[in-house]
Amino acid sequence: MSYFGVAVVGVGNIAQTIHLPLLKRMPGVKVIAVCDRVVSKARFVADRFGIPYAVARVEELWELEGIDIVDVCTTTDAHPEIACAALERGKHVFVEKPLSRTLTEAQQIAEAVRRTGRHLMVGMNHRFRPDATLLKSYVRRGELGTIYYIKATWLQPRQKERRWITRADISGGGVLLDLGIVLIDLILWMYDFAPVHSVHAALFRHQTRVVEDLAVATLYFTNGSIATVECSWSLMRPDNLYSLNLFGTRGSGSINPFRLVRHVEGEFITIQAEGQARLPSVRQYTHSYEAEWQYFLNTLRGHVPAVSTVEEAVQRMRIIEALYRSGEERREIILSP
Repeated sequence: MSYFGVAVVGVGNIAQTIHLPLLKRMPGVKVIAVCDRVVSKARFVADRFGIPYAVARVEELWELEGIDIVDVCTTTDAHPEIACAALERGKHVFVEKPLSRTLTEAQQIAEAVRRTGRHLMVGMNHRFRPDATLLKSYVRRGELGTIYYIKATWLQPRQKERRWITRADISGGGVLLDLGIVLIDLILWMYDFAPVHSVHAALFRHQTRVVEDLAVATLYFTNGSIATVECSWSLMRPDNLYSLNLFGTRGSGSINPFRLVRHVEGEFITIQAEGQARLPSVRQYTHSYEAEWQYFLNTLRGHVPAVSTVEEAVQRMRIIEALYRSGEERREIILSP
């Protein structure tokens, strides 16, 4: 195959600022169509990016030739229907996070993946930040020993308007499902997706009223490890605070910025970032999307194993739903085996 033909469904902010610019410049990719229920918007975006077709309904995409991948950039409520329809038509699927609003929806998509044998990747781009991949390489080689504690934080400045993302019927939840799921994915990835035994969460609705805008959570793993997550849209701070810190029996590490500390012969040795892990945070963030898509294409070519799979997404949603239950009932929730 000389190139992969891509159709982008949903032409909102993430499509116009991230997906379409990178797909248009990526070798081996041809964007064939965009789809949006507001067809005038789809046509405007198609003209802007030089894309041959603009349609209003997903069903119209199946009449076009050369589409191999459907890139789902819609609101979360539309993900299951679009993803399943694309899979049933024999297309590979890339879905922006979160995969779905609920565990049940995630399981429905997982069943469609199993039934059709197509690839589906969920957009968890933070795994592809250079500082995160560098830290993971040290963890994988065992240079920090056994990891037993991870603390992940993402606190965004208070904003006046967040539109659809604060509507639970559309988004599925609040900041836990928006930012928290990214942190949980990083934690699970660093722990090689070890099973979670139980969770506890405190959820607050200071600004949004309907969905949580602040979440503080703890994950207890069956191997005795622990992780904490804190995420917010509405704390009174002027800037974005994003970090992950992990601690092992032989050292510790962090991202944004990258820093590694090892305990060798009774002394602490600090290792600074190298290569692209030294880039400013904004550039690492944009780079992560391109690296993510390149990995997805290489998966389809058979060059690398699949990551950020639908099975992992189901595991994340099982944890998310347990955290919501914990927040509502104000108690620790045991996850069933």
